[in-house]
Amino acid sequence: MSKAEFKQPSALLFSLITFFAITFFGVYWTQSATDSIISQQQSILSDLSRTQASSLERHLSAAFTSAQILAYEVELNNGNTDWFNDYADKLIQSIGGIENLQLAPDGVIQKIYPIKGNEAAIGLNIVSSPRFIDEAILAIKNRKLFAIGPVPLVQGGIAVISRSPIFLNKGTQYEVFWGLASAVIYLDNLLKNTQLKQLEAEGYQYTLVRPHADQKQQILLFSSVAPLMKIQASTDLILPVGSWTLTISRDLDLQLEKRKTFGYILSLVVALLLSMSLYGILLQPLRLRTLVKEKTAELQQLAYNDPLTGLPNRRYLQDSLPNTLFNNQKRKRISAFIYFDLDNFKRINDTIGHDIGDQVLIIVADRLNKLRGISDLVVRLGGDEFGILLSDIMNQAEAEEFANKILNSIRTPVNIDDKEYFLSTSLGIAMIPEHGDDLVTIMQNADMALYQAKLLGKNQHSFYNENMKIRTHNLIKAEEDLSLALQRNEFELYFQPQFNLHTDQVFGAEALIRWNHPEKGLVFPNDFIPLAESTGKIVELGYWILEAGIAYLAKRKLEGRPDILLHINLASSQLSDPSFIVLVKELLLKYQVPAHLIGFEITETSILEDVHLARALLQTFKDMGICIAIDDFGTGYSSLSQLKNLPVNLLKIDRSFVMDLENDPDDRKIIEAIIAMAHKLNIRVLAEGIETREQWKMLAEFQCDFGQGYYVSKAVTADEFNQGLPITHKE
Repeated sequence: MSKAEFKQPSALLFSLITFFAITFFGVYWTQSATDSIISQQQSILSDLSRTQASSLERHLSAAFTSAQILAYEVELNNGNTDWFNDYADKLIQSIGGIENLQLAPDGVIQKIYPIKGNEAAIGLNIVSSPRFIDEAILAIKNRKLFAIGPVPLVQGGIAVISRSPIFLNKGTQYEVFWGLASAVIYLDNLLKNTQLKQLEAEGYQYTLVRPHADQKQQILLFSSVAPLMKIQASTDLILPVGSWTLTISRDLDLQLEKRKTFGYILSLVVALLLSMSLYGILLQPLRLRTLVKEKTAELQQLAYNDPLTGLPNRRYLQDSLPNTLFNNQKRKRISAFIYFDLDNFKRINDTIGHDIGDQVLIIVADRLNKLRGISDLVVRLGGDEFGILLSDIMNQAEAEEFANKILNSIRTPVNIDDKEYFLSTSLGIAMIPEHGDDLVTIMQNADMALYQAKLLGKNQHSFYNENMKIRTHNLIKAEEDLSLALQRNEFELYFQPQFNLHTDQVFGAEALIRWNHPEKGLVFPNDFIPLAESTGKIVELGYWILEAGIAYLAKRKLEGRPDILLHINLASSQLSDPSFIVLVKELLLKYQVPAHLIGFEITETSILEDVHLARALLQTFKDMGICIAIDDFGTGYSSLSQLKNLPVNLLKIDRSFVMDLENDPDDRKIIEAIIAMAHKLNIRVLAEGIETREQWKMLAEFQCDFGQGYYVSKAVTADEFNQGLPITHKE
């Protein structure tokens, strides 16, 4: 009996010791699991804040820098702002995300682009306005770019504004404050470029703050509806106006408290049960460890997956690719990386909406997933950009075959809400390890191949090769040379005579540009005009030709030479410039040249870009007395019937119809028909490319009015043209 009594208190004591030990152990593991979840969530929040901050930083930096670019242009033009609208339009188009650009001489807003919808801001004095005065004066004093906001605009909307003070004659004793250049970004539009709203819907909170100009306080730019929680992460945006801070948090307090309470209660219950069973004691830490692993896996899934499409994201590719490449190299496997985006996808978002755009991306991601093999990896890199890593292929032909599958899959129409959307894609392919063995090199080379595919017309694939890198380098060098050529005035006008087929008299000339390159010598237009068009320099180059041509006519007048009609070619971008008419009038007035001494040559294709705009512009020029000529007629898509609706004086028959005139009866019939119908419309006709006396005679018989070609002269310098040698026929 005493032995049993001894056993009972001993068992009770052992049970109590076991109970307290297990309870303590359970509490410890509950707290550890909670801390682990918090740590993992903190890591996820850090990644999210860095990703969103990067997106904001990229858009804000580009937008803020636009104010500095405007300031630089004002300083470069010594305060003249006639260029503002055209330049601002191109700046907004190239940078994107900017609501409008402003110039404020002496602090008073006088120019805004676009003006529509922003008229209320004209005349606002930034320097004296109570809302802006402190930071404006501080920025002028320190001569630094600054930002203000959030600001309710007088024209409506909430925006953040970057402003750059402008000083003329910098570094001299005549330095003077000119005014301010501003770039306006709507906060709503800025938010649309991020995933913050989507994250908020998923239970996250966020704030974006910036320091006040005096650095003594923080200004809230925007935030989620719910305030920030304890678990949060912050990332600084390094901007031209200083550092802003994006903070993202997640409301896990209640969830964690419930988890901890549950853990403590569970520990007590388990401790009570496991105090009588060693098996139960061992089960509890195992269960807790499993729970931690599950939550860790969930958090890792969130960090590595794109929330829209469910595909692995760029971070997953960065983390997993080195190991994949190492294994492939070890096993001597060939791989390929296909980098691509959807052609003109921005048009869907802009015209139909981002909701449809998101659905399109989800459908595309699903199609790509169905194409991939077991060892392949499909990732969404951002926006409409995707990548596919073919981990194990035999040769380049297999990569090409897979690329064709992608092209065919994307071409299949997408059906959403009973509507069909037609897509295409362009692909750049880099072979591994031939074209690189690290992520940066592989993606750079695949990107160059993608650019080549787009140059070739999109909706196709292109493999990377070393020539692409050379071409890219040469293109950058050519762009730099072209910019320097405009600065150094390396261009020169040549003149090809235009003559009357019935009087043998030279009545005018076509102005043709040549580039006196310091290294290559004389460069012809075919070698640099396409580059000028692709880089946007064609407008500046066109204005140089216009002024140089008018200046030449003025010089002839001063030298007592007879008047000629000088034809100048116009680019399509000049036809869409609203200030072009004013510029022409100013140049004619400046050089005192009558309008009837110049003519403008426009191609059919440039007119067809906007027929209504071209008709109004050309009619204005014709009313001024300027000769309007259609160049290269017959090679485009227009017809003679369209000419009755255009204010045209002269039709230039393309040289392709003249070169074989003596032998091709079809060319003769076409030319006769063009001349007859043009004359019916009171339009004179000039034939290009006349190289023989026989061509001259035939064209004269067809009643063609004028000619141009090597039979009389190639394009020559101004000095050679001024000699005015008579036309000598070679019978």
